[in-house]
Amino acid sequence: MSTTDFTLIKGKSGIRAADFIAFVADCQTEQVLKSFVLEQAIPHAHIAIGNIDDAIAYLSKIDRAPQFLLVDLHDSVMPLSDLGRLAEVCEPSVQVIGIGERNDVGLFRSLLKLGVHDYLVKPLTVELLKRTVNTADGKVVPVTIARTDKTITFTGRRGGVDVTTVVLNLARHLADDTHRRVAYVDLNLTNSAANNMLGMQSNNGLAEVLQNPHRLDPQYVERTLVAKGTRLFMLTADLDYGAERNHTPEALACVMEILGDSFHYVFVDVADPGDPLAQLAFDHASRVYVVTDHSVHSTRETIRLLRHIEDRDNNPPSSILLNNPTQTRRSRARYSCPTSCRRWAARSCMRSSSR
Repeated sequence: MSTTDFTLIKGKSGIRAADFIAFVADCQTEQVLKSFVLEQAIPHAHIAIGNIDDAIAYLSKIDRAPQFLLVDLHDSVMPLSDLGRLAEVCEPSVQVIGIGERNDVGLFRSLLKLGVHDYLVKPLTVELLKRTVNTADGKVVPVTIARTDKTITFTGRRGGVDVTTVVLNLARHLADDTHRRVAYVDLNLTNSAANNMLGMQSNNGLAEVLQNPHRLDPQYVERTLVAKGTRLFMLTADLDYGAERNHTPEALACVMEILGDSFHYVFVDVADPGDPLAQLAFDHASRVYVVTDHSVHSTRETIRLLRHIEDRDNNPPSSILLNNPTQTRRSRARYSCPTSCRRWAARSCMRSSSR
């Protein structure tokens, strides 16, 4: 049995331990794996011609489990049974990748149920291995990527830059022209302009869900939404000035998660970036847009706000929307948003993580 070792570590048993171990059935696959290991500069690797029995014998003697284990199923008559035996000597932390010549969906699904991270059909290539094994993070790239919502937060550091106008124009464009389901959440609980701009009345749905975190479920949240057409849904509040707020800010994160499971886009309109609700919106945003104008004061405050957003743990990508930069304040329509601005924002949102 030929082997190739790259700077391996000897344990107490004298058998060398490695971070990357592979047992393959043919020399061609062995050469591809060697090229991959050298290109990725994996410091501790062991590549050998062998089968699952050889892998079991090797793993049973080493003192430290590898990060990655590649096993060739070519000569295995009962691959599921053989992998079951391998699991008995293989620690749960080891990421196992099966290799074979059968392009069999049923086999692939059975291997995933056993805990195998991926199954590669020969012939292997270095590019295929690079797409499968992320050596920088020490992880196998997931076979399925969870569908994640696009929770996008919009804010402006000063009043009068028409944040709500921009958000509603964009929401209506995505809902009417691209047929996406959009949820609009307005965090201004006392003075929301969104409903008036759309000719609607608020049902105080946002205040209700924030005050009842113990009741949050998809059906309850859906009942609090107000529909504008068939694809745009509003979650707002219109509380009296000075009204007592008994809401729990942390409930907003749960609401955003529930909405994300049902909508292509969740737009959060932040009126006051210093509000506790705004901090939750920034923390759970996949992207943040800061709407500003061309005034000196707005520029200074925008810089401060961008620093505040980018210093967060999730560090969401942020962009600046300069609203009506070529028009004077006097000549600008109160509820207008340039078509080019609206279309650019729509393209940017859809490119960030397309559905």
